[in-house]
This record gives sequence, structure tokens and C-alpha cells, in this order.
Amino acid sequence: MKRVCFGLFISFSRFKAVSTVIFLLLISLFGHAQTKPDSNVHVYLLIGQSNMAGRGAVDAESKVIDPQIIMLDSQNHWVPATDPVHFDKPIAGVGPAISFAKQIKGNNKHVKIALVPCAWGGSPIKVWEPGEKYFAAHPYDDALARIKIAMQTGVLKGILWHQGESDNDSARATIYLSKLKALVNRLRTDLQMPELPFVAGEIGYFNKANFINNQINRLPTEVANTAVVSAKDLVDKGDQLHFNTASARELGKRYAVAMQQLQSNKTVHQPTTNKPAVVVLCFDDAEISHYTIVAPLLKKYHFDATFLVCEMPWKAKSDSQYYMNWQQIAALHKMGFEIGNHTGHHQNMTKLNRAEMKREIGYIDSMCKLYNIPKPISFAYPGNRSDSLSQVVLQEMGYRYARAGGSQYYDPQKDAKLVLPSYTMGSTEKLQERTWTALKNLQPGQILLFTIHGVPDIAHPDYTTSVEVFTQYLDYMKERGFKVVAMRDLEK
Repeated sequence: MKRVCFGLFISFSRFKAVSTVIFLLLISLFGHAQTKPDSNVHVYLLIGQSNMAGRGAVDAESKVIDPQIIMLDSQNHWVPATDPVHFDKPIAGVGPAISFAKQIKGNNKHVKIALVPCAWGGSPIKVWEPGEKYFAAHPYDDALARIKIAMQTGVLKGILWHQGESDNDSARATIYLSKLKALVNRLRTDLQMPELPFVAGEIGYFNKANFINNQINRLPTEVANTAVVSAKDLVDKGDQLHFNTASARELGKRYAVAMQQLQSNKTVHQPTTNKPAVVVLCFDDAEISHYTIVAPLLKKYHFDATFLVCEMPWKAKSDSQYYMNWQQIAALHKMGFEIGNHTGHHQNMTKLNRAEMKREIGYIDSMCKLYNIPKPISFAYPGNRSDSLSQVVLQEMGYRYARAGGSQYYDPQKDAKLVLPSYTMGSTEKLQERTWTALKNLQPGQILLFTIHGVPDIAHPDYTTSVEVFTQYLDYMKERGFKVVAMRDLEK
């Protein structure tokens, strides 16, 4: 009897032990399920210096609570988001954070925007590295620790960066971009999110000097899934350093628009073809820099191009120094580049009759024949001005392609080959912005034509492309694997 009871006791003990293990496993499983990040909580990391932290005056709007916007306070607790969001210094005030959250949330009633403030006023970019100390803080290490806490609650959707005032001099600006690129890559590596959207902001144009913005604006050309927001027209609070309340809020809205664009590009504009993106480089006016600077650079990058030549009217004999002679044009042909037609003397085609058009077009044909250059099949309308008659004449004279303007990509299914749309490349502020936009938005399978003048263009500075900026464009095309061809190759 004792043996039976003892056996029952052992069996019961084993059952109890097994039950305990199963119970603990269930608790563990359910516990993990309960702590799984909520996909409807969208987390954003805010880093940089004082203009990210905010120095605008706190007003009545600052204390209005939106239940869909929360922030991680200094004790790592989630609380309703009100200004000041940051706590880096007692003078913290209104920054871009809450207006960003409101804009990016929009009318979506199902999400919460969770802000993780980690900016430190006055911090130079050099302290945003592991192990670096800034007063009592370790900016990078602290931000990494706080964002990992936040990611237990929600899903990290992006990073906002505003910094540069402390590096805004000629010496530190030269190394700024390399440090910024390293910061982006380090954060993505440490967070194991290689495509995490990252938006940087320009510093205020009211600063006494402006060395940094040119560097910041190069970021999207160097690092994928990044963007830069403009600080143009924003106003300081009287110290030529910090945005006032209204401008800080406007900056936040601009951050939201840029962030949404990056997020949209990742989800909507995925490549749908194995074909590479194609860029056609078209150089107009037979500028001397095409022979002395452009051709050697293109050879270095193994890029093709079309040089659309004419004999530009001279105001003075000395103007001849700005343009190639026919021996140099012939040399470009021998290098393997396409020589195209830009009319004999840069004439507006829409103001010519049929006979005049034929004479202008035929002049370049005859000069090419004289210098053993194949008869051109590619044409560029001077000033990008074309009409139906000019297209008819070009077709009659054996031309297959003619480039116009329009700032659009070329769609072979919709666009006529004798009115090819193009963007104008340049390094002036306006043209540089358009050029980068065209390059950054170019998708696999799409075709982009560029109209390019001198590199640099001494005779026409409004259309110049500096050698430095032109090289940046070439670097970007090379890094992205774009196929860079001449107009004659469009059929392929």
C-alpha cells in the first residue's frame, strides 16, 4: 500500500512540475504577445541641436492636447505631447515636432504619432557619435537607448535631423557631409533598418554665414531614402539663429511632407522592370568646354553623349574663344560621341519659313560632310522652340530625333520622336534643384533627356553648370547604375 501511495505521490509531483512548466511557457508566450509593438503607433526620432529642440515662444496653442500625439518624456514615460517637447535646456520652447506630428497624422483616426525628443542645443555634429559626451549627455548613445525603448511600444517610421549651426564655418563645413552620411548609415545599422527614412533640414537663411546648407542639400544625392527640407522664407526670433514660433511650426510641416514622400516612394514606386534608368546627355551650342572639360570627363565615366553643334553668332571677334572650331568638333566624333544639329546659326525655327529652315539645317549637314562626320540624325531646337512645320522639314531631311523642352521624362509610347521632352541641367540655384529632382525621381525603365550648355558657360552664366556640380551629377548617375547614352541610341 505504501508503495502504491508513494508511486501516486511521485506521479502527482511530476504532473505538477510539468503543469508548472507549461503554465510558465503560456505566460511567457502571452506576455510577449502583450508587449509586441503596436503597428498603429508610429514612432519618430527627433535629433540635432536647438532648432530641433525648439526655441520659439510658447503660446496658447502649445498647450492644446491631441490624444493621438504622444511623446517620451525625460523619465522615458509616454505623456501627451505639448510644447516644449524637448527638455535639453530650461529655455526649450516651440520647435517643429508637434506641427510635424499633426501634419503627418492628417485625418487618420487610427494611428498615434509617438515623438522621441533627443536633440541637444548647441551640439556639433562630432558629438553625434558613439561614446561622445556633450556636457552631461551622450547625444548618440542616449538617442539610441531612448528610441529602442520607444520601439517596444510602436514602429519606428523615420528620423528627423536639424543641426548645423554649430558647424557653420568654412573649415567644419568641408567635412560635414561625410559626418552626416556616417550618422545616417550608423543609425540604420544600429537599428537594423537599412532603408529607414531620414529627413534633414536646412539651417535658417538668417544666419550670419551659410556654409552648411550646400552640404546638407547634397545628402539625397549621396544616401538613398533621405530628403532635405528648405528653410527659405522662415524667420528668426530676433537673434539670427533660432526660428520663431510660426517658422518652427512651418518647418515641421515641411518635414512631414518630405517624410511622407520618402515613405510613399518606398511603398508605391518600387521598380517594376529590370530595364535600367536611361539618361541622354545633350550638349548644345558647341561650347569650348565641351571639348576641353566635358569630353574627358565623359570618357572617364564611360558615358556617351550627343553634342548638338551650331556656329553661334558673335557679338565680337573675341567671342570665338567660347566656342569649338570644326576640327575640335570632328575630334569629338573620333572619340565616339554623336554629333547632332542645332541649326547653322542658332536660329529660332518657329520664325523661319520652309526654305530658311532647310538652309539652316542643311548648313550643319554640309559641314559634317566636309569634316568626315556622319550626317546627323539628331537635332535640338534652339531655345527649345518647335512647331509642326519644323517637324515636317526635319523628317523630310532624314532626322529621326529632335529634342525640345518641357521638363518631363520621355515616354516612347506617348511622345513624338521629333519633339523629345527634356530638362535643362545647370548649377544655378533654380536649375540645380530641378536637375536633382529629375535625377532622384528617375525610376528603372524611364528615360530622362538633359539639355546642357557650357561646363562652365562663360558666355551664358544663367545656364552654366560648374565643373564641381556637373561631376556630382555624373557621380550620382554612376552610383545608381543609370545607362547614359546618346540620342542616336534611343531606338535601342
